Amino acid sequence: MKTIIPLVLLLFLLAGCDTPEKPTVTLYLAMQRGDIEQIERHIVWGTDMNQLDRDGYAPLHVAVRNGRVAIVRLLLKKGVDVQRRDAQGHDALYHAVLGAHLRIADLLLKAGADLDATALLLAAVDQDVSEREVYRYLNKHGADMNLRDKDGDTPLLKAIRKGNHKLAKHLVSFGADVTVTDKNGKTALAIAKSLGLRDIAQLLQRNGAT
Repeated sequence: MKTIIPLVLLLFLLAGCDTPEKPTVTLYLAMQRGDIEQIERHIVWGTDMNQLDRDGYAPLHVAVRNGRVAIVRLLLKKGVDVQRRDAQGHDALYHAVLGAHLRIADLLLKAGADLDATALLLAAVDQDVSEREVYRYLNKHGADMNLRDKDGDTPLLKAIRKGNHKLAKHLVSFGADVTVTDKNGKTALAIAKSLGLRDIAQLLQRNGAT
């Protein structure tokens, strides 16, 4: 017994040596800096990793928005809530896709995130996201390129009304219907011409609009 007790104490002390020191900066600051060591300390010392910060984002949202793959991997490994929503009601996958962090989007999907590709498509168009790969990704995941919003406009019609040629080009390349009409029966081409959008009108005509 005399030899067992010191051995147990020794093992306890050795185990304690592996425990990192308490964090020396707030979780908010650690996330803003991308300081993975401090983030790991917060995790070990029991900080709530699903709490919203002063800006209304959980740590996972911040890591995703900043494109920090290693931190996203760490947080997912530690079991953070992948469905946690920010103060505006958006989850991490929303920020990954609209921010064109598509490698991170794949990590989130593997971790159980729910993907509504069509809803994200409409959101991307509303926010004038112009990165081609975002639309390729959403199309790959089954987004309806011709779904109408509450005003009766498809994503392409919305892009035309915005005068966003680059966005319209991406949508057409991934299957948007160039012959679509709005709720008043006005064609996409007619709308483009009425707004003086020659480049978009030519894009539509090259792809079959008459």
